[in-house]
Amino acid sequence: MKRSLGKIVVLVLVIAMLLTFASCAKEAEPTSTTGEDFLIGISQPFMGHPIRQAGTVLINAWLEEHPDVEVMVTDGQLNAAKQIADIEDMITKKVDIILVAAHQSPTLVGVLREAKAAGIPVIAFDRTLTDPSVQVGMVVNDDYAAGASAAQLLVDKLGGKGNIVVLQGPAGNTTVTLRQDGFLSVVNKYPDIKIVDDQVANFQRVQAVDVFENILQANPDIDGIYCHNDEMALGCVKVLKDAGITDIITVGIDGQKDALEAIMAGDYYGTIRKVVEFPAALDMALEYLKTGKTTSMNYLDSIPITKENVEQYYDPDAVF
Repeated sequence: MKRSLGKIVVLVLVIAMLLTFASCAKEAEPTSTTGEDFLIGISQPFMGHPIRQAGTVLINAWLEEHPDVEVMVTDGQLNAAKQIADIEDMITKKVDIILVAAHQSPTLVGVLREAKAAGIPVIAFDRTLTDPSVQVGMVVNDDYAAGASAAQLLVDKLGGKGNIVVLQGPAGNTTVTLRQDGFLSVVNKYPDIKIVDDQVANFQRVQAVDVFENILQANPDIDGIYCHNDEMALGCVKVLKDAGITDIITVGIDGQKDALEAIMAGDYYGTIRKVVEFPAALDMALEYLKTGKTTSMNYLDSIPITKENVEQYYDPDAVF
């Protein structure tokens, strides 16, 4: 009897110890792997562009007001494989939501479907996705309208006739497609406007300088230039300025600070203002994480800027 009683006492003590250990282990377990309430993954296509650097400033300012949120920002380095790997890493680290600006949207279809299958919501910003079924929301500028507005600026300044060249962003980029289609929707209405050359400069100023120098040598009778962004347009402006050419009209898209300065100086004719998608994309992400609901689409307005209204939009302290 004593042996049986002893076994019972030992068993009770063991059970008590196990329960105590389990209780302590549960209390010590963090609420998340980051120590924060939410971890937001932000997949950028290339951090070297001024608009991405401006986005970083705005993200950091937003984070100061949201101490319950941490972000994981990655740089795709203009490489589709790198951006896919970045998003795969976010899935592995179990971020709560992914914000993505696609370098080449078609290449991300598979990995974003993986994110959706893993229960990680996706919000597209800056650029639309090839497969919108993977996203719960989108914050983008209306790039088609921006392209059309840029075309109208150029056509009106040229009086509806002239030889023009086009510098495009990266192939396979949805922003490029929209900005080009919007531009052509207007230009094709003017039979006396001739596109004499159309090349890719990947949204990069330095590349635009090299590409446009060759175009200018082959086509000395150019009247106008349309660039898919200000960075490329400013590259063209540099080439024209170095050559002492003042009668070629250049238009672009983005409205970055040094582009507005070039407009004020009379070196650059006009641009279409792009609104940086932060903090709007972060607000949308946090709303979804807290409520499970968000706006499915949010087109930010495009605004034409020329010397007539540039001072209204110029801010010497702007980050972009």
